[in-house]
Amino acid sequence: MNWKLIDLIGDYEEAPEAIVGDYGDLPIRPKVLEGWNVREDPRRYTRMVKIPDETKFNAFVLDILELQSETGHHARMTIQHPKIKLEVWTHTLDDITEVDTEWCEKANDILGDYV
Repeated sequence: MNWKLIDLIGDYEEAPEAIVGDYGDLPIRPKVLEGWNVREDPRRYTRMVKIPDETKFNAFVLDILELQSETGHHARMTIQHPKIKLEVWTHTLDDITEVDTEWCEKANDILGDYV
């Protein structure tokens, strides 16, 4: 059977709050980022990371969780050693914004310590 993520975790998102104000410049044209791909529906950055060493893998996951806490911006993470899939987009717009681009660049900096 081919499982989809929604089959495993269900529809976990609540309805996003409405965005108020001028957001005519959003979303942005996604930057080409090393290691990241752009996927659709919703448009988002995705990256698959493979870290065979379990100790390093666990430390990387903790560093990504810390990044999320510090920035207040959270990726969807699918974790199964030795791989972790990261998906990043602005949920209220269902699209990529500059915040997502900056988050991915910081995640790349963190990953450099582990590969």
